[in-house]
Amino acid sequence: MWSIIDGKEKVEKLYNGILPDLESIYIHEFTIITGEDIELDIRFDIKDMPKDMPSKWIERKINTVQFVFGFLSVKFIEFNIDEDFKKECILKSEKIAIDKNKITIISSEGKVELSFLSKWSYIKSMSGYQQD
Repeated sequence: MWSIIDGKEKVEKLYNGILPDLESIYIHEFTIITGEDIELDIRFDIKDMPKDMPSKWIERKINTVQFVFGFLSVKFIEFNIDEDFKKECILKSEKIAIDKNKITIISSEGKVELSFLSKWSYIKSMSGYQQD
């Protein structure tokens, strides 16, 4: 799943060599940047917490890990996000499936919400926060 994502070494270090699942994610935001090459950023939370959390995270009672994945030279295949948006999140209980350079976001009902090709995929940011 993580095979095409650049920068996963930081995640592997945080999770002691085992990359977390990209299932049951909570997507907050899609950002599309137009230009010569279309860019797409996806900001989302995952449920899996590291077993050995950094001391700062323990002190701050961090209970959620948030990522922003960046995708460059995006070609959209399907875009099926509709009026079912929630105020605080776009998609809940989703899965990100990655197959070579094709990325698909699937709803908990198995519906393809977003599918696209990307020439380059990377982690823009990774952080922890306390979710109420």
